[in-house]
Amino acid sequence: MPASDPARTAAALLLNDLERHDRSLDELLPDLDAKLSDGRDIRFARQLVLGAVRWQKRLDWMLDPFCSRPVAELSPWARHILRLGAYQLCWLDRVPDRAAVHTAVELAKRFGHKGIAALVNAVLRRLTREREHIAYPDPARDPVRYLSVYYSHPEWLVARWLERWDAAFVTPLLAQNNQAADLNIRLNPLRETVELPPNSQAVGPLPGFYKVPNPAGLFAAAAYRQGHFQVQDPNAALAVALLDPQPGERLLDLCSAPGGKATQSAAAMGDRGLVVAADISPARIGRVRDNARRLGLSSLRPVVRDGATPGAGAFDRVLADVPCSATGVLGRRPDVRWRRAPDQLPSLVARQQTLLGRAFEHLRPGGVLVYSTCSLESEENEAVVDGFLERTPAARLEPAADAFPDRPWADRFVQTIPGHHPGDGSFAARIRKAQS
Repeated sequence: MPASDPARTAAALLLNDLERHDRSLDELLPDLDAKLSDGRDIRFARQLVLGAVRWQKRLDWMLDPFCSRPVAELSPWARHILRLGAYQLCWLDRVPDRAAVHTAVELAKRFGHKGIAALVNAVLRRLTREREHIAYPDPARDPVRYLSVYYSHPEWLVARWLERWDAAFVTPLLAQNNQAADLNIRLNPLRETVELPPNSQAVGPLPGFYKVPNPAGLFAAAAYRQGHFQVQDPNAALAVALLDPQPGERLLDLCSAPGGKATQSAAAMGDRGLVVAADISPARIGRVRDNARRLGLSSLRPVVRDGATPGAGAFDRVLADVPCSATGVLGRRPDVRWRRAPDQLPSLVARQQTLLGRAFEHLRPGGVLVYSTCSLESEENEAVVDGFLERTPAARLEPAADAFPDRPWADRFVQTIPGHHPGDGSFAARIRKAQS
């Protein structure tokens, strides 16, 4: 592979690592950035990786007619290189067809053998000639398969959503999941003056949140290093807004890393009081500590602790932002759609039920708890909360509409849905503990 094409090389290597190792795309992308020195190469490599992962199912559908067997059954290198080439041919107008095919063949020579190179060359050339005539499943006869293929989502997830909503509702959700996610920031109110990144635009329902159109160099900027802002989606911040922490209180963030909600809570409290940011992972709690230090938060105390550990009622407010299926953030984390399976939901729900119960134990009488996820699945959201309320006489739901009147995403709970509400998918429920 020519040394002049480091972006495609890095993209192919990352796709191979993503399949071989049990690591998420979020964990691997910084490695890609570290391998490339040119900002344009970093942006192009990221675009290739995210596009190939996001559109994987549709890419395979487009390639399969030209292969002797399904793309999913080919060798890993053949799969990754064909998907990268097809993505460039069918999605990137600025890449000439001949360049997309030639560079894919060169990648196949480097990481495969002559047979793979010949296969890649033949398949991509046929796709170049016939891509306008690709036929998709009939949306009227088989809507699940059509939506799954055309919008590149697992069939089981599309089927679940079509059981809950009609196709007219599901289609914008699927389409939004395939859009590049915005990078949003929350200003640090504890800084006397704040320097915004260039061309930032106010975004979301809460004050102090901005979209950064050009995030290149953001994390190296002096304003970031000096704690002027924290990266956070405005919908993820709704859980803390619903919790409404006050100065001088004691607050527990039960599953804190990487610390966006814990630092938001400490800032909302004017850095007066105590925010215990707990997480089971020492490495991830290190990120919470780094963010607290950068933002100048002295009230935040990071601790390594399993949220399922029994507790005593010592906190005025508790946030239980629990691990979940993450089906509300598939636009931001496109690999999650391929890493999840329906049989994982019961174990996730069991963990969520345990964490909600432990969170309530940590709450003093009269205190407030918010349970939140980034899931759209009712089993992880409404069902967990309603089941807990039925089992716990001392728990009382306080409707989210009381805190967010006249918002379409706030009723009994907060529930934002991509494609229908700006930003990520999020769920939050506010529960108060009886005085005695």
